[in-house]
Amino acid sequence: MEEKTQPAKTPKKKKWRWLKWLLALIVIALAAGGGYEYYQVHQAASKVFSNSEKVDKKLRQGKPITILTLGLDSGALGRKNWGAGNTDSIEVITVNPKKKTVRMTAISRDIPIKVKVKGGYTYVKLNAAYSLGGVKETKKQVEDLLGIKIDYYASVNMGVLEKVVDAVGGVTVNNSFAFTYEGHHFKKGKQHLNGSQALKYSRMRYDDPRGDYGRQYRQQQILEAVINKFKENGSITVANKLLQAAGDGVRTDLPVKAVTTLYTKYSPALSNVKIDHLQGISATIDGVSFQAVTPTEINRVSKAIRKSIGEKPKHVTNTTETRLYNYAVQNGYDGINNLEFTLPNGAEYNTVVSN
Repeated sequence: MEEKTQPAKTPKKKKWRWLKWLLALIVIALAAGGGYEYYQVHQAASKVFSNSEKVDKKLRQGKPITILTLGLDSGALGRKNWGAGNTDSIEVITVNPKKKTVRMTAISRDIPIKVKVKGGYTYVKLNAAYSLGGVKETKKQVEDLLGIKIDYYASVNMGVLEKVVDAVGGVTVNNSFAFTYEGHHFKKGKQHLNGSQALKYSRMRYDDPRGDYGRQYRQQQILEAVINKFKENGSITVANKLLQAAGDGVRTDLPVKAVTTLYTKYSPALSNVKIDHLQGISATIDGVSFQAVTPTEINRVSKAIRKSIGEKPKHVTNTTETRLYNYAVQNGYDGINNLEFTLPNGAEYNTVVSN
């Protein structure tokens, strides 16, 4: 059956998904402070980066790296529920210092996955992998989905959003059409936004004819604007502000000892940022909306990510998602007229199946 793609249905919950776009800046550009005055930013950086004393060979040699970034829908850092709940956004970021490129690929949180649990396994959405098995399970699922290896991770809560934009003095965007959202009118054309306005600008989707994809585009605008602002006006003061903002809600296993290395070897890659996303198609499992992904789309994105870090493409055929998609198609699913996505062996959504 020919694979068909159509714009995905808009998720019902209002989510601050542009967290995922800011993580590239937080993990890489913030390290620029180390290139100016390492000891002045070390204390702030130590709140964000891992305390590991070891800088692995890949970082020391300035080889391409892959970072899994997770926006969490849990509370602010320090609260009891930090680290609980699901991931609101999932992003694969590759940094190639030789090519001087950064590639950011958004992964839908609504992709159906199979997770091993006590007593058997269950089918849930990709965003639930974090609550079931933390970063380790989410990393495993994304690696299996795309046939790639992830080197590091970064997680962020929602409280950091406005602070990051305000830390660089606001951003300028070029809005394609006028709209009003949460009491603020965004005119058509170029305009300067502070942190609060940027958050609102990135959240609106119901009045956008492109739906959630239009919102993703505006999120990308915000991130690129932040990165450009930092590149143009970056200073130890701005770097410290960014680190302080990140310290309130960002964690990564990149070692703090690598801050200087990240600046000297990796920050030049910010000169060329490429943005992509894994395109899903509408599906329904037991009345719950999902985003199915065709094998063709999985391989397109896998090839692009592997190419961005200088690796040869490999055909991805053994992922759970590919098997699930093919099974559903065999049972009549087409993503357009028939959205019912049948699970194997009579399984139901979010229900444990015994081994």
